[in-house]
Amino acid sequence: MSTFMITGVIFVVIFALMLVLRSRLRTPIRHYEGIASVAEVYDQWTNDQRMEYYWGEHLHAGYYGNPPVKKDMIQAKADFVDATLDWGVLRPNPTLARRLEGIAVDPTLGPVRMLDVGCGIGGSVRHAAKRWPVTSLVTGITISNAQVKRATVLAEAQGVKNAVFMECDALRMSFADNTFDVIWAIESEMHMPDKNQFVQELTRTLKPGGMLVLACWNVRDTRTKPLSKDESAHIRLLVDEWRHAEFTSIPDYINIFQQSGLVNVSAENWATQTQPSWRDAVFAPFRDPRGLSFKAMLNWDMMRDAYTVLRYDEAFRTGLCEYGLIRGQKAE
Repeated sequence: MSTFMITGVIFVVIFALMLVLRSRLRTPIRHYEGIASVAEVYDQWTNDQRMEYYWGEHLHAGYYGNPPVKKDMIQAKADFVDATLDWGVLRPNPTLARRLEGIAVDPTLGPVRMLDVGCGIGGSVRHAAKRWPVTSLVTGITISNAQVKRATVLAEAQGVKNAVFMECDALRMSFADNTFDVIWAIESEMHMPDKNQFVQELTRTLKPGGMLVLACWNVRDTRTKPLSKDESAHIRLLVDEWRHAEFTSIPDYINIFQQSGLVNVSAENWATQTQPSWRDAVFAPFRDPRGLSFKAMLNWDMMRDAYTVLRYDEAFRTGLCEYGLIRGQKAE
């Protein structure tokens, strides 16, 4: 066989393998099958701890500004918590802002009670608790028992006294009506199959005058331009690969907030502010390979996750997805 023919055979084999690999990567394997399936994957990620090594305590996007500026990824994630609470709570509700800052406070009101829904390993809870150590009491809930345990260990290690963590289903919370002054959910609502029930449940536990803010991965507005076949397939991959239930558009969420009785509802798209998060997440191991063994580098699930992150990057970069910040206030 000639060198030309050998080269051709090798090329065909490589091309075929690439097609097979592409097909496998584009076939989701972690479909949403109820809350137990979501708890399972978060237990795995938490116990593995590679994600914590590279992403730190915050398992969500970072805030890089508009236009984005280069910054440390872990710092950007902490900045995202501050930016979300500033935009969703402090600016629209000066009364809560004064209470948190200890300015002209009615002592009978007690600390501002805050709830993080889908708290992960508690990074956002601890960040808020440290920001307002005297004036806040922060609760984090998650359906992952491993996350509750890890969040509690980190809070104790860091000396955070005003934070607690609970295993809890966000669609059926055990809290009484009118419990919290502030509720936020950062990148957790995508796991909720019923968005109306989700917002209604959060509204139920919110005190009159309290603030609710969601940070969401949203599909673009489809009211005037439905998704194409390719766009639908792209969204399906993003939803099904990480056990999400469904994506909702920002306009749909505005309607859901209003229908749930929330007032002063507003929203912004932070796709630009968070865009660098995706590639920072993928390339972090290349910048610091100490967190990976050779076996881990060949891990198929890690390859799938890296591919999925890049598909998210593409979706947000092209406008197929939007990063919604939606806030509303419970009527007095």
